[in-house]
Amino acid sequence: MSLHSYLVFYARKGKDMKRFDGKVVIVVGATSGMGEASAYRFAEEGAKVLVVGRREDKGQKVVDKINEKGGIASFMKADISKQDDCRKIIDCAIERYKRIDIVANIAGYHISKGIEDIKVEEWDYLIETNLKSFFLICKYAIPSLKKTKGNIVNMSSMVGLIGQSNACAYAASKGGIIAMSKNMALDLAKYGIRVNVICPGWIRSELVEDWFHQQEGKEQDQRDYINSIHPLGRIGEASEAAAAIVFLASEDASFITGVALPVEGALTLGY
Repeated sequence: MSLHSYLVFYARKGKDMKRFDGKVVIVVGATSGMGEASAYRFAEEGAKVLVVGRREDKGQKVVDKINEKGGIASFMKADISKQDDCRKIIDCAIERYKRIDIVANIAGYHISKGIEDIKVEEWDYLIETNLKSFFLICKYAIPSLKKTKGNIVNMSSMVGLIGQSNACAYAASKGGIIAMSKNMALDLAKYGIRVNVICPGWIRSELVEDWFHQQEGKEQDQRDYINSIHPLGRIGEASEAAAAIVFLASEDASFITGVALPVEGALTLGY
């Protein structure tokens, strides 16, 4: 390529192309919170997005919003605690978009019970939802990701890094996601597949807002307290977590794999 052609190409690239032009992204858990924000961000940056979640009404709203702004997205209803649904997610992406470049596993569930109180069936359900589903979706996606030299971003939690009281199964699942992802990063590097993890803390979401509303007349006191324990003085926004997810999935992070990235406003430094 001549110098002139090189400069013209990159001038055009900088003007017209986006980071995910031509890429297909699966966002699991995209009907609310960090998953929804990630779906919007991927679409804004040129990706075709498969929006995956349990709630069809909310999922379709996400898709409609993306498509109204000129993006490309479609919805698939799935219960990731079921193995067949995990397989169907990958099949659906291939059927609709012919390829997979990025898998963003952003779904999750929480049970606030310690080891003495949690029931075996609750443990099984949470591990199946939070950890086994990630294993299955990644496993089924790998053949396609090998073809595209794609990458995976899994969502853990700051709890996966430092633990948490009264959250036996949740802490186990989030720690497991980090360990599994590091193993995958090593095993899949030879295929050019990167695997990274985000570890969010307090991020504004439906679950967090529900928790504040349940504080029996002390909602504002609890909001003030939770904000105060963050060195930055506030909890995070879903869009801020999405920015980290999209960065790790992009070529801007092309030499980053096996990383568990805290997105928690430095809360764990003094936890």
